[in-house]
Amino acid sequence: MLSKGPVSPALHGLLDYVFGVVLVLAPFVLGFDDDTATAVAVVAGIAELIVAATTAWSRGIIKLIPPAVHGVIDYVFTVALIVAPFIFGFSEDGRALTFFLVLGIGGLLLVAATRFVPDESKST
Repeated sequence: MLSKGPVSPALHGLLDYVFGVVLVLAPFVLGFDDDTATAVAVVAGIAELIVAATTAWSRGIIKLIPPAVHGVIDYVFTVALIVAPFIFGFSEDGRALTFFLVLGIGGLLLVAATRFVPDESKST
């Protein structure tokens, strides 16, 4: 399940950094009305950047987390993004709700399409 997708570890690793930066910046660019939504997005973005930087594949910096474990973390993380507006009570903020649902579902599709295998390549 975690090693059959068409998305390479190198591409996924690069997209992890983009995903993290988008999470951190989106509340300010999109103008979330709810402070909790902003806080959750920023914390989630920082967490995403940490996981990206510590995964043991070509885009990782510290290389601590095995790719398969990264895949499990990503599944949990993307589902958490989908349910966050309802758990943290900001589902009334339309922009934040839409952002979290789109990013969570899109992230879930990316995770499902990624080969979570060791990657020694230095390029995409």
